[in-house]
Amino acid sequence: MNVEGQVATNIPINFAILKSGVQSVSATILPNIGDLQLHPKSELKFNIKLFDVAHDFVFDQQFGDYRSEAIEDKKKQVIKHVGSFKAEVPYQLSAWQNGRNLQDIKDNRKKLEQAYDHISRLIRENKFEDYKKSISKREENMAASMYLSKAESEERFTDLVKDFKSGFKIQPVSKDAVMFVCAENKVAFLKKANGESALYLENPETEEELMLDISFYIPEGKEEFEII
Repeated sequence: MNVEGQVATNIPINFAILKSGVQSVSATILPNIGDLQLHPKSELKFNIKLFDVAHDFVFDQQFGDYRSEAIEDKKKQVIKHVGSFKAEVPYQLSAWQNGRNLQDIKDNRKKLEQAYDHISRLIRENKFEDYKKSISKREENMAASMYLSKAESEERFTDLVKDFKSGFKIQPVSKDAVMFVCAENKVAFLKKANGESALYLENPETEEELMLDISFYIPEGKEEFEII
């Protein structure tokens, strides 16, 4: 099948698994920008793969296969599937479950934009140590869930700073960016209309873009967004 706008990718989900137990998974596809209905050949198909990390990420098994029914001559505006699977992991993350319900936060969009502006300013002013502190909770969870050593975790940040210093310039977050809320209304982030992160850098010489795909939450007892 060859449909304009189609996408297929492998997405690590360890970071979304906070602890062992039943995990909820949902997936949605919408029409291409400018279209009111899905393409007749559109379909949603995914599965979950398990890898043995004790032996250098060797494929173990596949499960949770899902494939939507054919659209054909039906007129559909969305395809959505919600399911679950059981996971056993050797870690437990302290993450968004300790956040406030964003529906209870007044002016949450404005607060989120201010959080993005703060991160953009840190990068623009080369305050990389402050930026490192702002993503520390996220990186701790990433290291635990992706089984990274301390050296590998440090290398992630070092490589990122190298990119920052190699001609990439932080770009303004568009006021038209779409706000997404997930994780039981406790996590929020901004996306461009094409689904890419609203926070990105661009190299004017090479015209390359560097996406910073980060999410925010408001910890219990606090009023401002933090990276999670």
